[in-house]
Amino acid sequence: MSEQVNKSENSKPATEALPAARPGAQQPMRAITEPREVAALVLARIHQVNARKDELSAAIPALADLTQQLARSYVEQLVTIEHLHRRVKALEAAAAGTPANGIVQ
Repeated sequence: MSEQVNKSENSKPATEALPAARPGAQQPMRAITEPREVAALVLARIHQVNARKDELSAAIPALADLTQQLARSYVEQLVTIEHLHRRVKALEAAAAGTPANGIVQ
C-alpha cells in the first residue's frame, strides 16, 4: 500500500492525462492504474463540462433576447413596408385619376 502512495506522489500530475485544450494538439495518453488518479481525472472532466454548461446557460438567454429584438424589428419593418405599399398604390391611383380601391367611376 505504501508503494502505491509513493508511486502516486512521484508520478505525473493527474491533469497531464487530459487532452490539450487547443484543437490539433494532442498529448500522448498514458495508462492510469491508480484509482485516485482516475478519480481526479473524472472530477477534472466534470468540472470542465460544468464550466461549459454554465457558459451555455448564460449565452442562451442572451440569444433568446436578441432573437426577440430581431423579430420585433422585422415585424415593424414589414408593417412599414405595407404602409408604404398602400401609399404608393394610392398615389399611383390619384395620378391616374382612378380611386385607390381600383373601382373606376
